[in-house]
Amino acid sequence: MGFANHPSELKNLEEANFGTYWQTARDLAHVGLNFSLPSSELADSIEAIRALHPEKGIYGGKGWANYAARYFNDCLKFAQSAAYALKPGGYACVVIGNSILQGVMIPTDVYLADIAKLAGLEIISIDIPRASRVGNSIIKSDARTGKANPKHQLYEAVVTLRKP
Repeated sequence: MGFANHPSELKNLEEANFGTYWQTARDLAHVGLNFSLPSSELADSIEAIRALHPEKGIYGGKGWANYAARYFNDCLKFAQSAAYALKPGGYACVVIGNSILQGVMIPTDVYLADIAKLAGLEIISIDIPRASRVGNSIIKSDARTGKANPKHQLYEAVVTLRKP
């Protein structure tokens, strides 16, 4: 289609991609949240991940914390865009899966709801229509999480937002 002739020409798209690529975020010195959610555990969870496995360098907690912070910074951009685009009284339903990074449970649905409130949206509901996602076996392996808590489970949620 002529958008790029070489993989290097896609670098700008990789940097601008919503949620970023882990490979892009892991190499950055330090990525923090661009906002504050005083009633949320999000910032604490990211810092807990950052402190894990420093001996693994970018493959340890630092790389995964950068990835999570970039993702949630992008969630704020998404929520602000939704607040702008929705008509008053309009709804948005967001399907989102939770995550487990370095053994730390990340309830992305709850954090997205907190971020959406920050952007001026109302939270109508968080529903979990699927309590087990494909990939559940990986949380018990060393591939992404180390020793996962056996109570942790991957799930999908639908976060229903409304513009007042």
